[in-house]
Amino acid sequence: MRASTLLTAGAMAAAATLLGAGTAAAEPANTMPHDGLYLVGVDIFAGTWEAPGTADPTYGCDWRRLWKVEGDNTDMKNIIANNFTRLSPVRVEIKSTDVAFKTENCGPWRLLPPPPSTGSFGG
Repeated sequence: MRASTLLTAGAMAAAATLLGAGTAAAEPANTMPHDGLYLVGVDIFAGTWEAPGTADPTYGCDWRRLWKVEGDNTDMKNIIANNFTRLSPVRVEIKSTDVAFKTENCGPWRLLPPPPSTGSFGG
């Protein structure tokens, strides 16, 4: 067998092994440990989220629910809801229809458990 044929066969076998193994899709997280942009349903779950807020009175917690990710995400036409606050804790309802959530200076976020069912109609 020629060396180039052997090399090609080896490369194809390696590629087939990699493609066959695949990579498992990661589950969305129930925490946002750092500032950043998180995709809903990909990086994080939808639901009610809470953060401690900022301890520094000079800077406030700034969060944004986005329907489109574009540029630096300050364009008001892409923002569903936002808040800049110095109060704590900070709480926001991220909906499954949101595309992304951006957070700055809020501290680590955690997904709160859903409220218990009341057992009555509608809840």
